[in-house]
Amino acid sequence: MRTTQKVSIILLTAGMAVLGWKSIAQTVDDEIQVARSAVKADYKATVTEALQLTGDEGKAFWPICEQYRADMGKIGDALLKLVKEYARLYPEVTDDRAKVMLKELGDLQKQRVESRNSYLKKIQKVISPAKTLRFAQVDSRLDLALQLVIASQIPLVPIEGRLTGEVGSAAAITDGVPGGNAVATYELTAAVAAIDRAKRKVTLVDAAGIKTTVKAGPEVINFDQIQVGDQLKIVAAQELVVSVVGAGEATRDGGAQLVALSPKGAKPGGLMAQTTQVTAKVTALDAEHRQATLQFEDGSTRTVAVRADVDLSQRKVGDQVVIRITESLAIKIAKP
Repeated sequence: MRTTQKVSIILLTAGMAVLGWKSIAQTVDDEIQVARSAVKADYKATVTEALQLTGDEGKAFWPICEQYRADMGKIGDALLKLVKEYARLYPEVTDDRAKVMLKELGDLQKQRVESRNSYLKKIQKVISPAKTLRFAQVDSRLDLALQLVIASQIPLVPIEGRLTGEVGSAAAITDGVPGGNAVATYELTAAVAAIDRAKRKVTLVDAAGIKTTVKAGPEVINFDQIQVGDQLKIVAAQELVVSVVGAGEATRDGGAQLVALSPKGAKPGGLMAQTTQVTAKVTALDAEHRQATLQFEDGSTRTVAVRADVDLSQRKVGDQVVIRITESLAIKIAKP
């Protein structure tokens, strides 16, 4: 098996090991230790296969390599200690502590590079420069595999900002029929990172590492049910439906509202929806430019474009255009 393939398998194994432990590992420490163990288990076999050392080369190389890995392990332990502190503080990492941790991280990375370069010089004295370079490449790939697994398990430092969500849209029309249906949505998901029950404040962090603190008003009757780690999901939607009816056909303008809240004792959540319908009259049709002029009940007018597939010869002044807009907001807090 080629070295590149073996490194890929070690990376996959480490990643799967972490995922397998995810349900029972209680700390970042557990997850990183699993990843380190997965890489360490096949390190010697991978290097042996890659270098194809002679007997004499192996006798001189392996004591140096083992001391090198031991020293790199110490640096890894120091990094793990830093990560554990970060996990303990997360998501409330103050600027002062972040500054100190940033310096410690820089020092460890510098120490790692200096130690590695020092050992590569020692290794070059007992095996050829070509094999030393090959060892450096294989070692870097193995180290990168470990770093990728660890990095995937450590969330970004949250910063204050505006939570971001995903925007979606969809539309539906029937060929030859005026009007249609269009829906726009906005979805936002964030995790509850901290709760100040006395002040009824909740700190939320989204997937991008942006955090914000919001205050729950008295209408949030189940505030005491919110726990750190809960997921907040907000879905806002707006639906626009436009249809054309003949002159004189009955229409009903106006609005309606709906509010539904979670029952007492459940996780906070609710649904709010409002529908508004208005009717406009077609006062002019421009077949050449494919436009129609609409007049609303308050006397205002608006000229709109007509789709190319609509036969304007079948439409006439006096037709009524019904416009219905439904806006909804769903909020839900649940365990992940």
